[in-house]
This record gives sequence, structure tokens and C-alpha cells, in this order.
Amino acid sequence: METEGNLLQKMKNVFSDNEDKEKIAEEIIEKVLEGYEKGVLTRREMKMITNIFEYMDSDAKDIMTHRKNIVALDGEESLEKALTFMLEENKSRFPVYEEDIDNIVGILHIRDAMQSYLDGPAKEKPVHDLKDAIRPAGFIPETKAIDKLFQQMQQDKSHMVIVLDEYGQTSGIVTMEDIVEEIVGNIQDEYDEEEELIIKQADGTYIVDGMTQLEDLEELLGISFNEEDYDTINGYLIDCLDRIPSEDEECQVEFGGYLFHVLSVDNNTIRKVLVSRTKK
Repeated sequence: METEGNLLQKMKNVFSDNEDKEKIAEEIIEKVLEGYEKGVLTRREMKMITNIFEYMDSDAKDIMTHRKNIVALDGEESLEKALTFMLEENKSRFPVYEEDIDNIVGILHIRDAMQSYLDGPAKEKPVHDLKDAIRPAGFIPETKAIDKLFQQMQQDKSHMVIVLDEYGQTSGIVTMEDIVEEIVGNIQDEYDEEEELIIKQADGTYIVDGMTQLEDLEELLGISFNEEDYDTINGYLIDCLDRIPSEDEECQVEFGGYLFHVLSVDNNTIRKVLVSRTKK
């Protein structure tokens, strides 16, 4: 594999204004894949490095949280009710809207909401009256390049922006964490709950979360999926089935001496899978 110094210099060239950055990026990815094949890099390390270059070609719409999944606050809601809702969510920042999600008026941090609540008189006030607590929202088009957005958010010291479609309606949101996840893979927030993705049953079967990494299952089951296009069992099974199962559909995939039975589907995502050995 190419020397570490040469590889690092090429990576620096990609992030400069070098006219040959696309060619250089391709060379680096080739070397990274070569390193993975030779066992110099782990699969996770390989994905992290290649993600850096894939992210350079991504737009806001590629990584945003879609509008239907936005967790937001109704500005008409009282602070007391809003804070109760906020404490039930594993999030720190919430868009605040008036009338509907297409009219976002700002961002409320849970810390600022709690401070306002402790002040006393603000408890019964509607959220949109907390002028000093609600921070201005930044708005960007769906086509905003992620590398440019990253620089903009750093300069503005912003942690969340609202993505608008061509009609000026809310399309989604992007957080700084979304951008980092695009580069290094899914990261765990400081206050995220530790979630058990694989649960072994008394009968020797496993209940597996759809977001479980394939490499974790490979290690557990002693099999190899030989899959580079997908990282999770959700993506792998959807690819095998060549469709997203409906929520009430019974379906399964057999591979490597195991049966992967889809237990639940929600929001176009396989949520739970029962993994059991095939009968001999």
C-alpha cells in the first residue's frame, strides 16, 4: 500500500483548490480499498475514509431528516407542555413553528427552555413568546453542497438548519451531527440511550434490530455477507427481497445456514428481524 505520507498529502490536495481533486480522490479510494483487501484497514476504517469523499458530492437533501420525521414544537403550546414533550425526546434542539411545519420561526434548545421555565412566570406562556430563548433558524436549499454547508455552519456556530424545497416549503432539517455521521458513520450522542441491537432468546434465536451492522452479525454468526453496498441488516434484506416489505407482510431470507425472518416494518424500514438456524 502507498506510504502514509504520500496518502496524507493526496488527501490534503483534495481539500485544497487543486484542479485534479477528482482524480486524486479516485486514487485515494483505490488505495484504501487495496488496504482493506490486504487487511491493513478494517472495514469500519475503510468506510470512514471513503465516506469523506462520498460526502463531498452530497447535497443537503441526501442527509437531511425528512419533514415527516421532524420533531418540532407548536409555537402556540405552553412552555410547560412543550418542556414535558422535550424531556421525552432524545434531542437537544427543536424547531418551533407557527400554524404548520412550513412556517418555522426559530430553534429552541432544551437548556434555554428549562431556564425560562425556572424563571416562573413564563410557564404558561406560549412557546413563541419566548423571544429571548428562541434562536434564529438558518434556511438553506435542498441543493446546498454538504462541504459548503459544513463550513457555513462552523462559521455561524450553528447546529441545525432548515432545508427548503424549490417552493419555499420545509423539506427537512440538517444538524451538524448529521454531517459528521455522513463522514464517520453513525455516532452516539452524549445523551443517547444505549440500545441493545441484538437480543439472544432462550431458544438460541436472536431478535435483531434492523440497524444492526452486518459486520457485527458476521462476527456473531460466523458467516460472511460479502456485501459492500449496505452496512445494516435492513439494507441487506431489502436488497435480497428487491423491495421494501409492507408492514403486515410475512417474508424471510435464507443465507449462510440461517433464516432471517422479518418481524416488523415501519416507515419503509425493517425494524426487527428474527434470526434462527435453518433446519437440517
